[in-house]
Amino acid sequence: MAAKQTVYHVTPSGERAADAGVKWQVEGREGRRLLHEPHRTQKDAIDSARDRAKEHIPAQVVVHARDGHIRTAYAYGDAPATSPDNRGRKAGGGGLF
Repeated sequence: MAAKQTVYHVTPSGERAADAGVKWQVEGREGRRLLHEPHRTQKDAIDSARDRAKEHIPAQVVVHARDGHIRTAYAYGDAPATSPDNRGRKAGGGGLF
C-alpha cells in the first residue's frame, strides 16, 4: 500500500498577520498534525515547505501567488506534480482539508 501524500501550501497570510510582519505561511497536514507555520518572506516559507516535504516523502509543495493562483509546485518521491490544467487556477476557498 502506498503512503499517503503530504501536501504543503505556501500562501499569503491574512491582513492581521501581515500587519504584524508575517506575510507568508506554510499550511499542511503531517499525519494527524495540522501545520500552520508563519514566515516573513515567501522565500523563507518555500524553503521551509521544501525541507518538510523532503522529510515526508511522498510529498508536494504548492506555491500560491498573492492572488491565490498556483504559481508553481514541487514534487518529492512518487508525488504527482500539479498538472498544467490546474496551474493558474485560483485556489478554492473551502480550506485545505
